[in-house]
Amino acid sequence: MSIVVELFQVTKQLYDLLDEPIPKEARDETIDMIRHLLGRRDELIEQLQPPYSDEEQELGMEIVMLNETIDQRLHGLKQQIYQDLKAMKQKKMANQNYLNPYQSLSVDGMFYDKKR
Repeated sequence: MSIVVELFQVTKQLYDLLDEPIPKEARDETIDMIRHLLGRRDELIEQLQPPYSDEEQELGMEIVMLNETIDQRLHGLKQQIYQDLKAMKQKKMANQNYLNPYQSLSVDGMFYDKKR
């Protein structure tokens, strides 16, 4: 099997993995699988050697088109993770304020009345 065909298969697996919605419960396993597939793609890309046949050039064009969609979906996944982290941080701060409501009060800005 040529490297281009194998690269196309790995890219297609990555595309199919990102095509499905990723539940929050299985996100860690999915990210591990994405890392594995991206690592395998990097290895295959390093092994590419021209010249390419017409069939390999067509597969290369399909890989480029799939890669654009993969990039968009990876960016969307990154945004979801960022929003989840932000929500968790806000929830943590709200919980701390609930447990100790007077913790964040400042004492500066006091006013002393000196009337006699």
